[in-house]
Amino acid sequence: MKACAIVCTKNPAVVDVVSGALDACGPRLLVCRSSLDVLGAAQVVDADLLILDLETPGLNGLLLISAIKKLAPALPIVAISTKPHLEARAVSSTGVPYVPLTSRSNGREVLSTEVARLRSTRPLLPFQAGGG
Repeated sequence: MKACAIVCTKNPAVVDVVSGALDACGPRLLVCRSSLDVLGAAQVVDADLLILDLETPGLNGLLLISAIKKLAPALPIVAISTKPHLEARAVSSTGVPYVPLTSRSNGREVLSTEVARLRSTRPLLPFQAGGG
């Protein structure tokens, strides 16, 4: 079965960046547009990665990360945001990497690097970062 990455965002531009950051023949993307959607998906989808936009409507980022870690403890999470985010430091302290996708950062490359780093520490992630 093809690998699956869950992308939780309401922003189509974020989906484009995530898609470009993952290898073209990499995972299929399941896009969730709210925190409630991603909580449901985390319970029923056998995903290899969750990319969580901290600006997604619903629960705040820290609560959502905590809930997902309880529902799917083996699911690797990368938190992202297109704006400087107040929760970034707190999110990082949970062990979840944070990648800013601001206009000043090269979000696609930074995200690709972070996914590659995750993959090197978790060889079960069956897809490659890169592409773009």
